[in-house]
Amino acid sequence: MALDILLAGGPCLRAALGELFAREPAYAMREAATLQDALAAIDAGRPDALLVSDDLGEDAGALLRAARIAGFAGAALWLPKGEGRGEPGFDAAMRRPLRFGELLFTIRRSLEHLPLRPLRRALGEYSFCPISQRLTAPDGSSRLLTEKEIALLLRLSRAAGGVVGRDVLLREVWGYNAAVVTHTLETHIHRLRRKLEGISGRSGVLRTAPGGYRLCLEDDRVESAETQPPEARESGVHGAG
Repeated sequence: MALDILLAGGPCLRAALGELFAREPAYAMREAATLQDALAAIDAGRPDALLVSDDLGEDAGALLRAARIAGFAGAALWLPKGEGRGEPGFDAAMRRPLRFGELLFTIRRSLEHLPLRPLRRALGEYSFCPISQRLTAPDGSSRLLTEKEIALLLRLSRAAGGVVGRDVLLREVWGYNAAVVTHTLETHIHRLRRKLEGISGRSGVLRTAPGGYRLCLEDDRVESAETQPPEARESGVHGAG
């Protein structure tokens, strides 16, 4: 569901960006310490974007050429420290130290300009484009989502119809601990629910369940036991949104 980011660079940069990307459910970062590691990661699964820093210790241009030959068709970003030297073939360059928000913006902007990129992710009968941030129904109607709505939608969709606890959403989407008293989750859930129901034409798409929320993008009024959370299977009680 998330955009797949492959970072090839030195240990300090990998650690720093790994921590930041871990807070963003809309992205999933993989790491590579060498050219061979990067090519193996690309062979294992084509990333949406390849980030290469000049502390990799190897020829970045050679890495990009080998990646393209191996079938990588995503965005390539060059991350030099300070002025650095240019590297041909990259879609964009950002000098380090980086501002993380600008890095995310540059990744998205680079992906938008790539031709024939299969950017949409399946979400039941809907499709979601993380670049345009739009959720689209089969009839073509769509809604623009905010960053937090995207993060909520992706996290809930990963549960495949199961309940995601309120504390889990607050921790993974906002970075809050269980002791924080806030209504921000309920506010965002309310807005996201209205958008989902607006394009689906039916209620019950985003349901409140004991302790959390569950996503039902497909009509699952008749559910199999495998798609229900264990507590619901045991008690026979379903969450109602």
